[in-house]
Amino acid sequence: MRHRLVAVLLLLTAALAVTPGTACACDCIFPAPAKQMREAEAVFTGTAVAARRPERDPFGPIPPVVYTFRVDHVYKGPPSAEFEVATPVEEAGCGRRFDTGSRYLVFAEQGAMGSGLFAADPGVPLYTSLCLSNRRVRPGDGPLRKEDGFQDVEALTDDLLAALRTGAAPRATAATTRPGASGAEPAPLWVYGVTAVAVTGLALAGWRHSGRSRR
Repeated sequence: MRHRLVAVLLLLTAALAVTPGTACACDCIFPAPAKQMREAEAVFTGTAVAARRPERDPFGPIPPVVYTFRVDHVYKGPPSAEFEVATPVEEAGCGRRFDTGSRYLVFAEQGAMGSGLFAADPGVPLYTSLCLSNRRVRPGDGPLRKEDGFQDVEALTDDLLAALRTGAAPRATAATTRPGASGAEPAPLWVYGVTAVAVTGLALAGWRHSGRSRR
């Protein structure tokens, strides 16, 4: 009986140790920067100014940490002075740590985080991870150059900078994609009718005047 009790206690201890949200080692497949640029909801450079942990449900997954960035340059996404981005707490779960006070290039996606088991955080639709091209960069506020990266660990590669340049291009709108559109709404049909009548009247008046002059 004693051996059975010990076995049951060991099983319970193991079950409690493997809590919901525990992840194995992070295993990333890094897409090309151009693909990450297309799939990202927001890409920007900004300084990490705060980090917070949402309250944890003891029976739920481990909530992510949410970083607040003071933004200085947006490559993709809505213009904003700040972005909040969630990421898993542990690197083993592909969480990306950001040091407060440092400037980063951040790729943020939208939707359920990582495995899709749970939303990033209520009110925080953006998330990022170790598997994206996030980089710590040198202080500044303009478009990134190759020398703004840290060459030892987080260099800014040519393909990464090229992807950022494509994201910085202005997006086409419905007005600019219509053939011959100039951004303004076309004039109503009656305007063309009135203009045609006016031009015809002026032509007839000129013709009559020239006929009288010849007499």
